[in-house]
Amino acid sequence: MRGSQMSALPRKGKENPMMITMQKIKNLFLYAGIEREEYNALLPEIREQNRQLLRLFSQLGAVMFLLLYIASMITQGFATVNSTTYMVSGIVMILIFLGVNYLVPKRPRLVTVFVFVFELVLYIFAIHISMLHADKPAVSAVAFLLVTPLLFYDRPSRLCALIAAVVAVFCAIVAYYKQPEVAETDYWNMITFGCVAVAVTVFIMSIKTRFLAQSRQIEYMSQTDLLTGVKNRNHYENRLQQYPEMCAKNLACVYGDVNGLHEVNNRLGHPAGDKMLREVAEAMRQRFGSEHTYRIGGDEFVAFRADAQPEQLSAELDRMRQELDAKGYHVSFGVAVHEKTQDALDMCEIVREAENAMFSEKKEFYSQPEHNRRDRQRL
Repeated sequence: MRGSQMSALPRKGKENPMMITMQKIKNLFLYAGIEREEYNALLPEIREQNRQLLRLFSQLGAVMFLLLYIASMITQGFATVNSTTYMVSGIVMILIFLGVNYLVPKRPRLVTVFVFVFELVLYIFAIHISMLHADKPAVSAVAFLLVTPLLFYDRPSRLCALIAAVVAVFCAIVAYYKQPEVAETDYWNMITFGCVAVAVTVFIMSIKTRFLAQSRQIEYMSQTDLLTGVKNRNHYENRLQQYPEMCAKNLACVYGDVNGLHEVNNRLGHPAGDKMLREVAEAMRQRFGSEHTYRIGGDEFVAFRADAQPEQLSAELDRMRQELDAKGYHVSFGVAVHEKTQDALDMCEIVREAENAMFSEKKEFYSQPEHNRRDRQRL
């Protein structure tokens, strides 16, 4: 009995293969094959990609429908029947373009709504022109069904639900408008190609999302100091000349140098030195932000603040010194604030001035007997 009870218990370290498979399927449909946390972190990039794509496609759509509307006005036959459809679709495309340019930058989440409206316009347009001839099978609706879900980034589950809804609506309309022998062909075409669209959409969306995640990871690693999490020297050099455009009144540069890193590494080991660097980086990041704090050397950090108030900045540095001192760390800081005039800010000069101020504070720090490097190395 005892042995049978023990054998019935799940073994630690082994996961149920069925549960693993179900989790993979769930991630595939909800998060395009990546983990939920990774997908949520990727949402800003997904929204920006969709915004750029929607700007392009809405412009192309507006031009296309405008040309079709003009053609419908000067020709006879099939095009004339669709003139109202062309006009309405073109107006919606223009409204989408305006919304993407003026509303989405303020509220990025709205891009998903505009993407949905754009796709809905294409589907309605495809269904409409497919219903004009009751004695002929639909071709346009099938083409739009296959292509439209692949234009943007989205959760596969939401795209699959949209495809299923379009197929259901299309079949219902076909049953009402088309002749029975043609309707049967349209049923099978839409259901078959709907299944194909679902499979292709899930597969392509997974590839696109994984590629975007990998690109984001590569960009992060190329710009970030992996030890401290702040920006690295490479990103610092690439962005340095952009700072004059980021300020209206002045620009402040803070240059920090960690004192005693070499001694900490020798006495307590490199993990202790790494911890000290991370603590200093975090203190600066909290004041100046992740995008404007850089580790440019082994123990050197640089941060920038646009339109700074010198008194407030000085008070913040004093508080930061006290916080770091309480942890047993000391950082020499140098500050330079340059006013922005008609002449461009000289970034090399402002960094050099802050560095020289840092060296002065560092020299004063080591001039004190308790901080003398030679005396400390003898201990």
